[in-house]
Amino acid sequence: MSHPDRKKIYVDPRVQGALVKRLIIHWAMFIVASAVIAFCLQVLSNPFQSIGQHAQNLWWTHGPFLLVMTFLLPVFVFDTIRLSHRFAGPIYRLRQTIRTIAQGKPTARLKFRDFDFWQGLAEDFNRMVDRLSSHGVTEFVEDELECSPTTEAK
Repeated sequence: MSHPDRKKIYVDPRVQGALVKRLIIHWAMFIVASAVIAFCLQVLSNPFQSIGQHAQNLWWTHGPFLLVMTFLLPVFVFDTIRLSHRFAGPIYRLRQTIRTIAQGKPTARLKFRDFDFWQGLAEDFNRMVDRLSSHGVTEFVEDELECSPTTEAK
């Protein structure tokens, strides 16, 4: 089964934005806690040095770690957005399909990509629509459409 390329991975700003915000907050808390602990250990290792000397020693010993962590933050954010798209994308597509049905338009069977989360949700939704269709409540196009947030129903 083919998997069309996703053109848009940031489909639900509310959910995905909250995840990114939380990741950045946790990252910043980790950096601050690490810096405070490292500084305290630096001061305790030689309490007779000046604060400036401790800060300089701290930078030379732990500065590379801080730089690496700073450069890794965008990687962490991008990976979080990509991973969250595996559950935000299917929910976005489900919402679009529900809106289409609510407008009285026919829609294709809902099928998420193999690597997306919520596979059972698409199956349950299709069973529900089949049941409603058998009672004449909604019309369902018989072909399956592999759905992504950027794919429109046929």
